[in-house]
Amino acid sequence: MAINGLKKLAEVTKEAVVDSAAYADEMLTMSTVTGLSTDTLQEFQYMSQLVDVDLDTVTGSLKKLTSNMSNAKKGTGTAADSFKKLGVSVTDSNGELRSAEDVFNDTINALGGISNETERDALAMSIFGKSAQELNPLIEAGADNINRFAQEAHDVGYVLDEDTLSSLGAVDDSFQRMQTTMEATRNQIIAGLAPALT
Repeated sequence: MAINGLKKLAEVTKEAVVDSAAYADEMLTMSTVTGLSTDTLQEFQYMSQLVDVDLDTVTGSLKKLTSNMSNAKKGTGTAADSFKKLGVSVTDSNGELRSAEDVFNDTINALGGISNETERDALAMSIFGKSAQELNPLIEAGADNINRFAQEAHDVGYVLDEDTLSSLGAVDDSFQRMQTTMEATRNQIIAGLAPALT
């Protein structure tokens, strides 16, 4: 009975480690792809459960935003006018593009101040693309709540620091190597048996 309990505990622990390692690897990869810090991604991940906006929606919107920021800097595209209407600057005092993260937060905050929903959706669509309407719960939450949720994510220990994520990411890489080695071994065994099976 005690042995079964220990086996169950070992299985649960293994699953927890595998899941945590995969999560860390995903956050590190997503950070590289989106240019967002792992802290910000984890804050949005935490927030997504509270405001019902999927993390993929946020990262997809940020990708579109970044593209539109570049166009707006050149003064082209419909997003340039939308940024102006919202009073959001895409460049800093030196004329360089601001961080997409800062512009995203400023834009969400400014959109929250638009009372006409149709106008708000049109502005959001020109900046964030097709996923704009899916951001409405985040827009309605407002900047103050977004900041509060972000701090809450740190307070409850949801946000893992870079070193911890890197360590867990290395564990995930080891699991992937082990899985690949096992698959290769299995394939070699089956290949060796193939003539007899044929």
